[in-house]
Amino acid sequence: MENILWWHWLVLGVILVLMELVVPSFTIFWFGLGALLTGLLLVLLPEVALKWQILVFMVSSIGFTTCWFYFFVPRKKMKTILLDEQAAIGQTGIAATRARVPGEKGRVVFSVPVLGEESWSYLADEPIDTGNRLRVVEVCLVQEERVLKVEKVG
Repeated sequence: MENILWWHWLVLGVILVLMELVVPSFTIFWFGLGALLTGLLLVLLPEVALKWQILVFMVSSIGFTTCWFYFFVPRKKMKTILLDEQAAIGQTGIAATRARVPGEKGRVVFSVPVLGEESWSYLADEPIDTGNRLRVVEVCLVQEERVLKVEKVG
């Protein structure tokens, strides 16, 4: 276990980065970069002990991930948010939960944030099953909570 070489870290890094193609969470990628950084450190300083290699891997992976979620994700969301209630009307999403009875609340998920959120409570005048495509027809206030009134698409 003490004989981890620089190329072991590079191979691990490439595997983790490629895994991101299969598991699109965009967190595995940052651990892959952490492994690549550790491998590059070993190229420059080949005598670094294993405990320091692991520490560099952990700190850099967590640092990359934290930077991603702290600095870049909020800016990305701000560019894609639909803030105007009129712009929300007509947007389509997928029912995450079902609402069998008209007036029962459910949850709808959007691929592009609507009014700053990717997930909203919804109401419908018809039964909705999980997985149904839904279109926003109105933004309303129910008990001081903004709720989307939706209809089935197709």
